[in-house]
Amino acid sequence: MREREQGFSLIELMVAMVVTLIISGAVFQLVTAGNSAFRREPAMADRQQNIRMALDLISQDVYKAGYGVPDFAQVFTPALDGTGPAGSGGENSDHLEFVVAEECAHLEVCSVSGMELFTLDRPGSCFVPPATVIASCDTGTNCPAYDVYWADAKGGAAPCGKGHIDRTNQRSTLTPPGGHKNITPQWLLVGSIVRYRINPDADGVPNLERSAFGGAKDATGNDSWQVLARGVEDLQVQYQIAAGWRDDPGTTSNIDTLVRRVHVRLSARSTEANLAGQTTSAGAGNAVRGELEIAVAPRAAVTVLGMSSGQL
Repeated sequence: MREREQGFSLIELMVAMVVTLIISGAVFQLVTAGNSAFRREPAMADRQQNIRMALDLISQDVYKAGYGVPDFAQVFTPALDGTGPAGSGGENSDHLEFVVAEECAHLEVCSVSGMELFTLDRPGSCFVPPATVIASCDTGTNCPAYDVYWADAKGGAAPCGKGHIDRTNQRSTLTPPGGHKNITPQWLLVGSIVRYRINPDADGVPNLERSAFGGAKDATGNDSWQVLARGVEDLQVQYQIAAGWRDDPGTTSNIDTLVRRVHVRLSARSTEANLAGQTTSAGAGNAVRGELEIAVAPRAAVTVLGMSSGQL
């Protein structure tokens, strides 16, 4: 008998190829998904870490808001709701601004001559001239009230005490909430007008920025904005008073309108492109997003409320 030679038929070959393609496709999808997850998870972790770090700094600043100023003085700047660029939710982001004093000893003013201030003690290490100075008083016209201005430490003999401060270089850009009071200060603290905003960079990526000078140029004339976190695209702020939560802190403050808590929500997106099917950069609408929020009670407000209720 003639030996028969036998191979694969065309149908068998096609079936084998189809099965191979299916298996290869499944393996490719698995590898691609793993690679996407490998890139996606660190990006998401970085995004969340950016929000956490930003919220931590904001909470520290808000906690100190109003420290050193008279009771019931308004330290949160009004009319900043929706003044930023559009956020991920479609509404404009907010700005947040308030007055913060450093954790340093205050200077008692013993004499005033025009814009010259004389203090009982010399300015300490916290006073790095020209400094942002919070000045306040307890008695007299427009008191209790406070004001904010630039000031330099000066030499020369003083009619009283050991310190000599010149506020002649006061700038209107450091105006506190409610405007300048033109008070006769009785004591001084070194502080800041802290402002937060959302601002896109040259690549269109939104960033959370902070200024210690209310958004104005610093004492040397340089831009004072610092980028805290890239990819943070939305900042929403609410203020709690006795009647509940509202979007604006108002211009006056008393026991009913005192800001008791500040609620801050940050939304961020990954700045890395092509994550888990994303086909464009983070500047587009399909970026990987997330958000965190926090509510902080200013220490000064808690103290005032405790004293008013007789708990302190």
